[in-house]
Formats: sequence, C-alpha cells, structure tokens
Amino acid sequence: MNEEIINSCQWYDPSCTLEWLRDEFQAFGVWILDSILSSVASIFESIPAPDFMQNIGTIVVPSSVTWILEAFQLDIGIGIIVSAYTARFILKRIPIIG
Repeated sequence: MNEEIINSCQWYDPSCTLEWLRDEFQAFGVWILDSILSSVASIFESIPAPDFMQNIGTIVVPSSVTWILEAFQLDIGIGIIVSAYTARFILKRIPIIG
C-alpha cells in the first residue's frame, strides 16, 4: 500500500512533499534522542563501582522467605505497582489529562 502512495506522488503534489519532510524531521529527532541517550549511558558506564561493592559475595535468601514471596506472588505485584506508578507519572505530564 505504501508503494502505491509513493508511486502515485507527483512532483507538484505538496502533501507527498510535506509527508516526506515530516518523516525526515521525525528521523532526525530520533537520531538526536538516540545520541543524547547514548552519551548519558556512556557517562553512567564510566562511573566506577565503589570499593565496598567489589568484594560482595552472593546473598542467599532463606527458603522460608522465598516460600512466602512466592505464595503472595510478590514479583507480579511489584510489576503491577511499578507499571501503575509509571502510567500515572506519564499521564500527569499530558496537559489535557493531568
């Protein structure tokens, strides 16, 4: 279907030109965002781990604690709570809804 639209565009058709321009601006915005996030990630990766964390062994959780966590399905509950807080945070940023 997109090939039909691309093939049906003529040089004098402003809607095709504007659509192409919009796509180019969108790609440029994605490139800028990717560059910014990559630079922030490289900054965080360059921060060394503290000395007290270098020699930490493995942490063993007792079986009674894991049984309680599994019985209450804490992993699913925490996932639901985090996604709800994230959705609330994002919805508060929308001017019409928030």
